[in-house]
Amino acid sequence: MMANDSQPRISVVTPSFNQGRYLDACMRSVLDQDYPNFEYMVVDGGSTDESLDVIRAHEKRLAWWVSEKDKGQSDAINKGFRRATGPIVAWLNSDDLLLPGALASAAGAYRQAPQASFWYGRCVWVDESGQRKRHYVSAPRLLFNREALTYGLNYIPQPATFINRKHLETAGYLDTSLQYAMDSELWMRLSAIAPPVAIEQTLAAAREHPQTKTLAGSFDRIEAIRKIAEKYTDFPMTPGSMCYLLDEFYRLVKQHPEVFPESYRDNVCQFWASTSALLARWGADAEGNPVKSGATTPAANMKPSTMMDVPCRGKSDENRH
Repeated sequence: MMANDSQPRISVVTPSFNQGRYLDACMRSVLDQDYPNFEYMVVDGGSTDESLDVIRAHEKRLAWWVSEKDKGQSDAINKGFRRATGPIVAWLNSDDLLLPGALASAAGAYRQAPQASFWYGRCVWVDESGQRKRHYVSAPRLLFNREALTYGLNYIPQPATFINRKHLETAGYLDTSLQYAMDSELWMRLSAIAPPVAIEQTLAAAREHPQTKTLAGSFDRIEAIRKIAEKYTDFPMTPGSMCYLLDEFYRLVKQHPEVFPESYRDNVCQFWASTSALLARWGADAEGNPVKSGATTPAANMKPSTMMDVPCRGKSDENRH
């Protein structure tokens, strides 16, 4: 179907590598959308599991697919983006899901704000079997604050985000040198071109399992996040980067009581609480959710978070593997 103003074409790309266990559900969540004008592409990195059988079962409904060795997840996504023909593009990892009505909601947001750099909605976490666990963002209202993003945590749920292809081409696609946090870095570049727009609807589900890069990346992932924050703030360690570091460190401390006694764990929690409280200086609450749009001035009275057994924001990067 030809793209038009009332039903703009949406191009969706799924990168995948040996994720056959989840791929069918992911693909069906896109292909079964009740929206008449979308194209779907799957970029496989040369899987050796059942992935190719899954893709072939749906290939008649795909605009394009390929299975070949690539240079990583960002490279795979960019392959699809460069073939996209819609004014709206998105990527959905092979272990995540679009919820019913997601594409129609994205198209509606585009019609209302066609110059936005991207449009993002709400997202839920699901377990390996697809059962809902919790909300990705707990804030009662979705707000965008660029300073809260650069100095704090990534509160943009990538599976529920749709990108203006015109601005993506200007920004230069995903950074292929990044193995972690490539979504965070892209939001930085896109939001510098034009403000994004929030969609107050739940559009996607992010699957949480031990093989995700968020959980498996450990301190390599944290270092990638730190370097990205330093690039955009000139600070070698931002409060947000420290929160991610403490998140990972706290997990290590809990796993090894033979090394770290409970009293030490309490000290880590107190430092984590003090660090998360600093996010208020850039318009966010202690969990990283913006409470004010745009830029903000330092807050005078900041209270530490009392939810220190809840890790900092989860998916700050993509989980292809």
